Amino acid sequence: MGKAFQMDELFGKVSRLIREKNVHNINFVTPDHFFPYTFRLVDLLQKNGYDLPIVYNLSGYQSVKSLRMVEAYADIYLPDYKYSDPSTSWNLSGCKDYPMVALDAIAEMVKQKGFLDSFNSGAELATEGVLVRHLILPGKIENSLNALTSLFIEFGADIPVSIMSQYHPVLTHEDNDLNRSLTQEEFDRIYSHALDLGFKNLFVQFPDRNHMESKRHFPFVPDFNMAEPFSGDRSVY
Repeated sequence: MGKAFQMDELFGKVSRLIREKNVHNINFVTPDHFFPYTFRLVDLLQKNGYDLPIVYNLSGYQSVKSLRMVEAYADIYLPDYKYSDPSTSWNLSGCKDYPMVALDAIAEMVKQKGFLDSFNSGAELATEGVLVRHLILPGKIENSLNALTSLFIEFGADIPVSIMSQYHPVLTHEDNDLNRSLTQEEFDRIYSHALDLGFKNLFVQFPDRNHMESKRHFPFVPDFNMAEPFSGDRSVY
């Protein structure tokens, strides 16, 4: 169960995180329904001298109009590009127009911020730009192949792309493909395709065979009843 905060309480908690935990960015995860509040929080942080990067971690299914409102408050965009296939986006997320909406949204993000700057600067930490993420879904390999091809055609070899292998079933799905983890062969096919296309700036989440073969102790499935919700060694990711 979540807890409601007044803006001054939220600002106090975030500022303490910055001071006490030495966080190096503020990351808003799928915050579309809270956009006005995130804008206010960023205003407060800036007025109080905090200048660390502000990250908008988004689904990709945003309108260009909404992103133009975000522009003044975002430093880094982490959009997904989930689907290249309208039937897959309809079946899994109920939005047949996802592929084109997401490509238009990513184009707007790139227009605003460019590509993630750490690739060009060699800096350990990024301060501005766009990194596009794609989660490989088991049994949906054509979707992933075409998603990477679309990104390459639209944005070229320099766009930073994160290829993720972390899909893990939690509930039972009608689509039986989604009741298992990704296979090594599926991952290898997508990774090889990315290399063959010629992407220059890749983050790659290589699958861990032990986690692929077991539904237990998967490091990306949190248990929020625990003090440390994410258990296990995530250093390989």
